[in-house]
Amino acid sequence: MKTSGSNWTFARIGGVDQVVIKKGEDIANLAHLDQKLWAALAMPAAQPGIKESLDYLDADKDGKIRVPDILNCVEELKTKLNSLDCLLDGSDTLSATQVLDKGIRASLAEVLSINGGTSGDASVDLAALDKAIASFSALPFNGDGVVVPGSAKGGKLKAFLEYLVAQGYKADDASGNPGVDVPALDRFLADLEAYRTWSSELPAFSDAFSDQAKGEKAVALYKQIREPVNDYFRRCRVLAMSKSPGAVAALEASMASTLAKNLPADSPELAQLPLALPNAEGLLYPDSAMHPNYAVAVAEFLDLMGAERAKAVCQATWEGFAARVETYAAWLGRKPAAEVCALGEAVLAGSADVGQADAVRALIEKDLAKAADTEALKNLRILLFIKRDFIVILKNFVNFDNFYLRKKGIFQSGKLFLDARELEFCMDVKNPGAHGTMAGLASMYLLYCDLSQKNGKKKSIVAGLTAGDADNIFVGRNGIFYDTEGESWDAVITKVVTQPISIREAFFSPYKWLVKTLEDMAMKRAASAEAASMNKMKAAGETAAQAGKAEAKPEQLAPKKMDVGTVAAIGVALGSIGAMVTGILTLFVGMGIWIPVGVLGILLLISGPSMILAYMKLRKRNIGPLLNAEGWAVNSRLKVNVPFGGSLSHLAALPPGASRQMADPFAEKKKPWGLYFTILLLVGVLIAAYFLGWLGFIPGLGR
Repeated sequence: MKTSGSNWTFARIGGVDQVVIKKGEDIANLAHLDQKLWAALAMPAAQPGIKESLDYLDADKDGKIRVPDILNCVEELKTKLNSLDCLLDGSDTLSATQVLDKGIRASLAEVLSINGGTSGDASVDLAALDKAIASFSALPFNGDGVVVPGSAKGGKLKAFLEYLVAQGYKADDASGNPGVDVPALDRFLADLEAYRTWSSELPAFSDAFSDQAKGEKAVALYKQIREPVNDYFRRCRVLAMSKSPGAVAALEASMASTLAKNLPADSPELAQLPLALPNAEGLLYPDSAMHPNYAVAVAEFLDLMGAERAKAVCQATWEGFAARVETYAAWLGRKPAAEVCALGEAVLAGSADVGQADAVRALIEKDLAKAADTEALKNLRILLFIKRDFIVILKNFVNFDNFYLRKKGIFQSGKLFLDARELEFCMDVKNPGAHGTMAGLASMYLLYCDLSQKNGKKKSIVAGLTAGDADNIFVGRNGIFYDTEGESWDAVITKVVTQPISIREAFFSPYKWLVKTLEDMAMKRAASAEAASMNKMKAAGETAAQAGKAEAKPEQLAPKKMDVGTVAAIGVALGSIGAMVTGILTLFVGMGIWIPVGVLGILLLISGPSMILAYMKLRKRNIGPLLNAEGWAVNSRLKVNVPFGGSLSHLAALPPGASRQMADPFAEKKKPWGLYFTILLLVGVLIAAYFLGWLGFIPGLGR
């Protein structure tokens, strides 16, 4: 077993042996600690409160932190820090004396310089670093590769940058203002070239349309009349082929029958009609009667095509028009996006100086010259996060000190308040399917709750109930959950996994069960008796309502007689009960001073099985299966024994120094239970004395 390299110390906390990390040397030698002794081998990279550090440790971005990720970070920290002892305080403050790497020391000096400090200042923390990064980001050249219009010196260059940003060719600068980077500039130039290429084909259509607007209108009209005109010429060819003088007459008769109907523009009957009456010559006469849906469009199209004065249009002429328009439509289909066209027209009109593109590229290169400084500040920020969080991660990975020493494990998501108690062990549930099989293995009383906020946020948690009792815990009960950020959530119990809570609770559970059973039986008996009484009253009422005018005297039923067998059976039963009571009392009286031991024995006989079962379950209680359900690879049993479990659930208690006013104006009237008990005790003693023959000195009472 590989454990050399450090004199390791192990501590037993909560029934679990864990390695102790008490100095920087222990962290530096973690590579020599056998992995079988680590508390965990993997954990999800999404844990509340330390997101930045976990994102950095998750180098392969697979969503898990594993042992090699921890060890790689340790080796990297060895090259950056003089000693790893500075990690133990868990602060985000770093001083130059703690740093080994010269580049990091230079970054610290730069932060102090930006913030107006001096070399004599002791340290830099995250707040100071964030302030320095904000100041550096506000500079015209901040190393992010984005130049804002304000960084341009010349008026033309500034105007060009403003034009690009306005047209959407922009990126966010580190300062938060929009600017231009290399991808945005390249996209602008590519779009401009695409527009120039497209617009260069326009002269090929100059003989077809005088301007683009007329061409676009001609395309729209052509798409509207293309099918009716093609149909018309097909009908003309069919008519010429048929050589039947009655064909047109039949078509006219069909049209005449259509006139008798209501003809909205979209009616099916109107859609069946041709553009115009066909003729054997195959000519379309613009001045002749045409289909009302297409007449205007045909006239406008012919006008745009320069055939407005033509007396007739043949099929060849129409096909020539169609070829020209379809070619133009194909060119329009290659038109770049609308914003690119607007940009291109502006450039061609001279409102955007494309010659400034090289100047913009030079500004970007000047900005990128500061990229090393930007990267150094980012790396320093990551180092401060690691310095603050690494010991927390180790104490939730190498061991679970933070959980067992009451510093809150990183997997704990907040606190749940309900039923006059506070539950500290709460975890987010992101994989409810896995919890279905793992929850029972934890041997812990668990409450699964759905959480919600008024802003619509929702999530689920599981909380461990480790103290008190569960008499008032049920599905649907409401509570309040406070997460690690202090935000409150409405909580409602959706599932309860029942397990023993404590030995004390197990001792009373049989008696509670007996009381509950008797109450249920009494309630059922009372409900049954009430129902029977109501049925009798209902039957009596119905009988009275149906009685005749002359009421007959009801027949008197002879009282039932109890036969001798029944009397004998009752006597035997009472005798048996008396004999049992006599035997028990004789046994107790015979014990003398050992009567308390007998009472204790009866109590143990009743509560013993529950207590033994609870003891066995409580010994097995651990949170490992719950962590396993959330993606952890737990390497040891994370037990929650009775003392430690009691510290995870806090019952309501009056604060120190509080006083209580006992005068309750609505208190129930007290009953003399003491008197009742004394009377029952005396009756019991008299019965026992009678059966034991102690009353022989009284005439008539001796046996």
